[in-house]
Amino acid sequence: MSRGTPENAAWRSVLTRDRRSDGRFVYVALTTSIYCRPSCPARLPQRRNVLLLPTADEAERKGYTACRRCHPATGSFAPAEKSVKVALEYIETHLEHSITLRTLSQVAGLSPNHLQQIFTRIVGLSPKTFRDYRRLARLKEYLQRGESVASASYAAGYGSSRALYEKAHKALGMTPATYRDGGLREEIRYVTSSVTFGRLLLAETARGVCGVLLGDDEKVLLDALTQEFSRSTFSRQDTLPTRWRAAIQNCEREDPLLSKLDVRLRRDVFEAKLWNALL
Repeated sequence: MSRGTPENAAWRSVLTRDRRSDGRFVYVALTTSIYCRPSCPARLPQRRNVLLLPTADEAERKGYTACRRCHPATGSFAPAEKSVKVALEYIETHLEHSITLRTLSQVAGLSPNHLQQIFTRIVGLSPKTFRDYRRLARLKEYLQRGESVASASYAAGYGSSRALYEKAHKALGMTPATYRDGGLREEIRYVTSSVTFGRLLLAETARGVCGVLLGDDEKVLLDALTQEFSRSTFSRQDTLPTRWRAAIQNCEREDPLLSKLDVRLRRDVFEAKLWNALL
């Protein structure tokens, strides 16, 4: 076959262990009758000893055995993927606590360095950056309820108001006190766009991004924005800034693991990646 055929393209994905091809096909090592996902880290057989099949189910029907290292069966998780999934879920359920990389690595069953590497590679953010965004979302919830800045900062895991002002000021696009007051006297520019997950609304003040909202209905998103910043003034932008468009396109690229996760968690990851890129 020529170099441009789908079969040759698939084999190049195997040679480069391209995770983006996971789920699109599997390959069988005919010398062992074991089938793997394209990104399997195991030693590669020679091309003449490889059979490419479109699905894991077809490999099973033909009597081939799933690799115990990469777990290529439909819907299954490789060990590294399980560790990242556990880490993501742990962060989501322990936002009020101080989560160190060592604690997270113990929960995930990996060394701190290994977890840092695979989490960043698969999620697109470091564990700390993802946690910081999710903690910021929790902080907003407390402030919207009318809690004091000091109370909200402790409840969201910042430890003190000083730490909050140092870490969250830029990320909010305003001071925490101004946010608590409904964005008092802030001028907010916003724009909407279609993305993989539905509709996206991005908003910013003169100090930076203040809103990354995802949903299915644009009116619902706008209502949420105006309710969140009830004491601000708003102006709609007709087009996405070039750098925002580029950031969205980059953040929409998902590792195969993320497509297996709950949609809510996938949205959280996308929002965190976009928030980080726009900062």
